Amino acid sequence: MNNKLLTYTKQELIDYILTLEKALKQKEDQLSINIKWAGNLGQWKWLYAENKVFFNALKARTIGYEAEEIGQIGFEFFTSKLHPDDYDRVMDNMRQHLTGKTDAYEVEYRIMHREGYYLWYYDRGIVTKRDKDGKPLELEGIVFDITESKKLEEQLIKYAQSDPLTDALNRRMLFKELEHQIYMNTYKNIPFSLLMFDVDKFKQINDTYGHLVGDEVLIETIQLINKSKRESDITFRYGGDEFFLVLPNTRYKDALNLVSRIQDVFKKTPISSVGYVVLSMGVSQYKPGETIDQLINRVDQMMYQSKQK
Repeated sequence: MNNKLLTYTKQELIDYILTLEKALKQKEDQLSINIKWAGNLGQWKWLYAENKVFFNALKARTIGYEAEEIGQIGFEFFTSKLHPDDYDRVMDNMRQHLTGKTDAYEVEYRIMHREGYYLWYYDRGIVTKRDKDGKPLELEGIVFDITESKKLEEQLIKYAQSDPLTDALNRRMLFKELEHQIYMNTYKNIPFSLLMFDVDKFKQINDTYGHLVGDEVLIETIQLINKSKRESDITFRYGGDEFFLVLPNTRYKDALNLVSRIQDVFKKTPISSVGYVVLSMGVSQYKPGETIDQLINRVDQMMYQSKQK
C-alpha cells in the first residue's frame, strides 16, 4: 500500500477515491472501445441522435479499412456492407431493440470486405441511455469475427448430410426430403416421382480393378447423373452403389423422359479406367397414401426387374 495514503484523513481518502472513480469513468468513456477483453473485435458505441459510431479499429481493419482513413462514421457505414440476404433481418433486430421490444440487439450477419468477399460477424449490444420519453440516446456493444467458426459449422453440416465419397446427400436426408414431398403431395396436390439406380456388375468391377477404381466409378457416375438431371432434381446415396433421384413436381411421363436422357448420356460417355457402364433404373410416381418404405420398395422392385431384361 502507498505509505502516503496512510497520512490522509478519512475524508481526504473518500475525496481521493471519488476523484479516481470520476477519472476512471472518463477514461472508460473515451477508451472503452479499446478494452481487449471486450471481444476479439472490441467494443462499439453508437450515439444514436447524432448518428456517430465509435469502434475498435480492428473491426474496420478486418474488413479492409483503417480507422484513420474512414474518420468519423455513422451507423450506415457498416450496414451498407451487409449481405443483401441479411440486411432486413439485421435492421429489424435493431429496430426491435431500439423500441424496447427486446432486451438486446443480437445478431449474426455477413459483412463485405473491401475486396468483395464476405466475413461473418456476431454482434450484440444494448441501449445504455434513453431520454425522459424512453427514446434511445446511446447504445454500446461488442462484435466478434465468427468466420472460422461458421466455416467449421458448414463443414459439420455437410458431413452430417452428405456422402463423403460422391458428395450426394445421404440416406437420412433422403427420408427427410421424401417426408417433405409427401407433405406437398398430400396438402398441395403437387406430384413427385422417385428414381432408383445402381451400377450393373459393380461387384465385378471391384473384384477386377480394386475398390479404389470402384470408388472412382461411383464418383464419375454421380458426376454424369448431376450433369444429366434437372436443376430441381436431388441426388442421394442410399448405400453401396444404390442411389436415388427425387424428382419434385414430376409426373411419371416426365420421369421416364429423364430416364431416357440419362441412359443416352451413359451410352455415349465412358467412365475412366473401366469404359462404359450400364445403370439399372426403376422409377415411379408417388401414389397418395403410400408410406416412404412402400414407395422405396416399389421402386426397388422396378429396378430389379430392369436388371432381368
